[in-house]
Amino acid sequence: MDSTLAWNDLVAALRNELQENGGLIRLLNQQTKALYRYDRDENTRLEDQIRSQIRIAIRCRQSRETILRQTASSLALGEEASSETILAHFPMYVQPLLEALCTEVECLNGRLVERLRQNQQLKEHFLTEITPRS
Repeated sequence: MDSTLAWNDLVAALRNELQENGGLIRLLNQQTKALYRYDRDENTRLEDQIRSQIRIAIRCRQSRETILRQTASSLALGEEASSETILAHFPMYVQPLLEALCTEVECLNGRLVERLRQNQQLKEHFLTEITPRS
């Protein structure tokens, strides 16, 4: 395995994942504002964009996971080796960058899960508020 190529690919995959997850956070922030304004049309438009962005973010995550599995396999670590184990096999000069990007991806993923949960609760509240009562 060419370690330069592998870490460049991993850096690119991590950056792409961060970028697309950031785009998803932006859309969720817009949706929150639309929900507080009770703007059903804007929420519907954003729902479509959010679904599309989730698909893109999932593809980015899958790409990163594929690179990690391939790297683990080429290092004879087994495809289920942890990220930390795999990163320890890269050159020392690039490990801090890879660790920082991995940490940021994990943090952003946690924020995404929380924002998705919050927006789901807001949507449930929003829909019950504007649904006519019989």
